[in-house]
Amino acid sequence: MARVQMYSMQWCPYCAKAKALLNAKGIEYDEVDVTDDEAKALEMVQRTGQQGVPQFFIDGRWIGGYDNLAYLNATGALDQLFGIESTVDLTKVWDVAVVGAGPAGLTAALYAARKNLSTILIALDLGGQVGITHLVTNYPGLPVIEGPELVRMMFEQAYMYGLERMLGERVQNIRVDGRAKVLELVSGKEVKARAVIVASGAEKRRLEIPGESEFAGRGVVYCSTCDGPFYRDKTIAIVGGGNSALEAAVEMSGIAKKVYVVSRREWSADEVLKDKAGSAKQVKALVGYEPLEIVGSEMVEQLTLRNLKTGKTRKLKVDGVFIEVGLSPNSDPVLDLVSTNQRGEVIVDEMGDTGVRGVFAAGDVTATKDKQIVIAAGEGAKAALAAFDYLITQR
Repeated sequence: MARVQMYSMQWCPYCAKAKALLNAKGIEYDEVDVTDDEAKALEMVQRTGQQGVPQFFIDGRWIGGYDNLAYLNATGALDQLFGIESTVDLTKVWDVAVVGAGPAGLTAALYAARKNLSTILIALDLGGQVGITHLVTNYPGLPVIEGPELVRMMFEQAYMYGLERMLGERVQNIRVDGRAKVLELVSGKEVKARAVIVASGAEKRRLEIPGESEFAGRGVVYCSTCDGPFYRDKTIAIVGGGNSALEAAVEMSGIAKKVYVVSRREWSADEVLKDKAGSAKQVKALVGYEPLEIVGSEMVEQLTLRNLKTGKTRKLKVDGVFIEVGLSPNSDPVLDLVSTNQRGEVIVDEMGDTGVRGVFAAGDVTATKDKQIVIAAGEGAKAALAAFDYLITQR
């Protein structure tokens, strides 16, 4: 049988996601923890050319980072490699299919299952944004908890009520077939349900500038907790001015030699983060600039900026560019089915109804203003109750 080797770091949220995925599938792996092992970290960089964890090898062949592992899984290639067969009955028409396993999706699944509805949860991985959050300090009743642990507790509670799940699957399209909704998966499978709750969340937005994709993993960073330690005593630029950007700035101020925070306008983060980032001597704010290009040879060497007032360009010499410019909704599977706003967020009423019969949405994929864990969980509950009301009046 094929064998997985994973380079990881402690507190790396994508490493935790990968472990959860592999464990859920019963795939054994050899973990190489590079947190405090410079020799192993150097070995990883030499083998992959990447300055970021996790990195995966299958039978000695490098397959890439977490996104690459998730893609193999979503297409079914991972199951083929390890001889894993699905036990889910694809001929069954479920009462409710929940898309996404963040706080909204897990709460929706819990409420639907508790209503004695046959419920299937379909998600690429567990947790969404919470799954890559180190510490959560504003969830009622839990003063401090690690994001992955909160996700685990939510999932186990939902699973107690007979929930079926298809983890590692990505929904690429949802269509209506009579009263049934058909969920088309990237792997080629199809799942049918009478009602669907779209809780697919959001993912980090890209800058979409030259050099960004070329230097991903080679100086372009989307997770400071995962990859920050590789930039010890180096100079970095963080692009963004919201909470995630300033959280990264505070975190990296204790690691990097110099931290530039590049933003188009004044910082919009919480006051406590503004105070912490603003008082860190390693942090320098560059307000009123937009990034134009990321430049380098083997690794990132500089970030080209434009001053929005003068139009003049400036070349910033940096070793890394950390991108923290907000989130984009994962609404692609329903863009042709439901109404969305200009940002692609699904428009719903107060109960999560999209206006399409039997199709509901909840959490960060919707146009709800505030993206908070407790709000997403509440919306998931409301959407499940609305789906229940829909189903009992349609039979």
